[in-house]
Order: sequence, then C-alpha cells, then structure tokens
Amino acid sequence: MVSPTLGSAFGLEQVLMLSVLGLRELGHKLVLIGEIAHPSLSKHESAVLIPGLFSTPPILAPKALKRVLKEFKTVLDTFKPDVVHFLDQPHSEIIRLATSQYPCVLTAHTVAPSCPASHRLANETSVCSKKSGWSCLIQNKSFGCLNGFKTDLHRLHTIYDFEKKRTATKQMKAIIAISRYVESTLLENGFTKDKVKLIYNPLPEFKSYQPLSHPKPLIVSACRLVPLKGIEYGIRALKIIEHLDWDYWILGDGGLKNSLSKLVKELKLEHKITFKGKVSREESLQNIRSATIFLQPNVGPEGFGLSVAEALCLGTPAVAFNTPALDEIIESEKNGYLVTAKDTKALSEAIKTLISDPKKRSQFSEFGKTHTPKRFSDKFFLNATLALYKEIVTA
Repeated sequence: MVSPTLGSAFGLEQVLMLSVLGLRELGHKLVLIGEIAHPSLSKHESAVLIPGLFSTPPILAPKALKRVLKEFKTVLDTFKPDVVHFLDQPHSEIIRLATSQYPCVLTAHTVAPSCPASHRLANETSVCSKKSGWSCLIQNKSFGCLNGFKTDLHRLHTIYDFEKKRTATKQMKAIIAISRYVESTLLENGFTKDKVKLIYNPLPEFKSYQPLSHPKPLIVSACRLVPLKGIEYGIRALKIIEHLDWDYWILGDGGLKNSLSKLVKELKLEHKITFKGKVSREESLQNIRSATIFLQPNVGPEGFGLSVAEALCLGTPAVAFNTPALDEIIESEKNGYLVTAKDTKALSEAIKTLISDPKKRSQFSEFGKTHTPKRFSDKFFLNATLALYKEIVTA
C-alpha cells in the first residue's frame, strides 16, 4: 500500500491502518510505502519511507524524481507484490512504473483524479458540472476555482501535471470511489464504469466513551478551518439562536482561524464559542460523543465525510448543509437534519429543534448507533477490497 503518510492519524491514514490490520488478520502480507511516518506508526511495522515520493515537484526537479523512481522500483523489485494499492496519486511517472509491472488500484479519497483543484467546488457556491482538463483555465475566469495557485504559469503546471496523472491513472486496473459522489465525478470525467468500484470507507468498532459532564447543550464541529467547511455559516446560524442555552466547541485548526475568531468577537459570542484547536483523535471522539449535536456546515462536497459518520456511530445527531457526500451519510429526519446549503436560518432552526426536543435527539441517536455501523462495516469493506484484489489479479 502506497500512501503519503503512514500511521493512525485522521481520515485517509485511519482508513489505511484499518485496511492493514484487517487484511493482516485474514493472513495477507502487507508492506507500507510512504513519505512521512506519523508518530503513531508502530516501530515493528513493515514500512519503507521514500523522501519526495508524493511531494517531488512534477516539472522542476528531474534529478529528485529520478532518485525517487529508482528507490520505488527497488522496493517493488524486493517485495514483488501481487497488487500495488495507491491511497493517493503520486507523480505520473511513479504510477507508470508501477502499472507497467503490477496490477494497481487507486482509492480516490477525494475527487482529485477528476479536478486539478481537488474539490470541484465552483466559486464556493455549487459543485462544478464541467469536464476537467485544459478547459479549467477558461472556467477559472468565471469561478476562480484555480485561484489557490499563484499565477497562470502555476495553473498551467498544475493542469499539465493533472492531465499526466489522469492519463497514467487510467492504466490502473481499478479505481475505488469512497462515495457515490466520487463515483459519479470519476465517470463524468473519463474513467470507465468497468474500472470504477464503489467501496465506502470503513468505520472501526468504537470503544465506549463516557460522555463529559457539560452543564449546557453542547454543539461540536471537528474539521480543518478552511472555506469549504463553512464554519462561518455555523457561527452565523448560532447567532440567530443566541438566546438559547448552548456552547459551541470548534475542534481543528487552519488558515481561517484568525478571521473566524474575529467574527466570533464581532458577533459577541466569545462566551459561547470556544476554539479548541488541533486535538488528538481520542480527544476528538470523546468530545463528539459528549456533544448534543455534531455540526458540519460544509458549503461544498466531501469525498466521504468520515467525521460525520463517526459522530452518528457514537450516537450524536448531525446537522449539515445538503451537500455531497454528506447526503449519503446523514438520513434527514432519522439521524440528523440536512438543510439547504448556505441557508443560515434553516440551519439555526434545525439546531434549535434538536436542542429543544430531547425525545427526537434520543430517536436520532439510537438510529445512528444502530444503522450507521452496518452501512459502513469494516468487514464489508475488507471483503469488497479483497474481492477487487482477486478480480484484478486474475483479469
């Protein structure tokens, strides 16, 4: 398995380690290849680190790329794997090297294989419906979706690299989509139906967390503080129901920390909203388990929405904007509420309803704890992954 970061952290890394543990228990041998080792990675783990494996600049560092290719080939030649499973897209030449010798599969944890900007969010208002590629330069003039890259030259390099990666990735035997949203974007952007396989992310069996004692209804968000996550809308929605008794904890860090803190002060909500910063996974799960509501006000799509699925499994009802792929996890009126994106009034009403109705919260909580783990079972995930391995090896 090839991943940028190795170890049990959040998101992709968590899915990776669940895969490793599950497949090993079934008697399969795995070797991890990555660039960075998270501190949680066991010293006894079979792992090979290759500096620059995912971060080598696509055009500007030919010598570094040559070194990475040589080291990667040495590892493959040493272990001679039956399958090479990528958890992210490295340089196109690395993909080509692997696909020329071994059956390969990529897990598309994001929509990066179908979008140079990796999010398919047009102007932070809607999901992009355009086919990606060189036409993205034209689309950027209307939507600014590539404005994260400094200059037109950077954008040219990005799209050139994107096109090369996409062409190389199409040589893989299979692409795993972690949601129907990711599946549909891949199909719409040139990946064939026979190669794209829907396998939802797995969720572990959570240990029993004793809820923290908190005197008020507690609302929790856990995410990076970036525009996509829509925390500003959550804060503005809570201002509408300021008169109710609640506290709001925001777990996570990011580029918007200062501007969001300023907004909280402007709205005079400092006594009700706390920025907890980056916390450990265990502390995050403990806080989510203790929450009355898990708030996820994304203004655009998630590849999956792992934190929402975890909250539901822990019995915490979720409130979110109706965006992909959160609409595949939250079953509105069953384990939470989905409301129209960017509608702060509707968001505040959903939060107000759950704060004011303990019976409904209890019903949503029980449904989440009972049904969500079944939908995202780690056993189903492992069986589906193994079946795919066997399919591409014997093809």
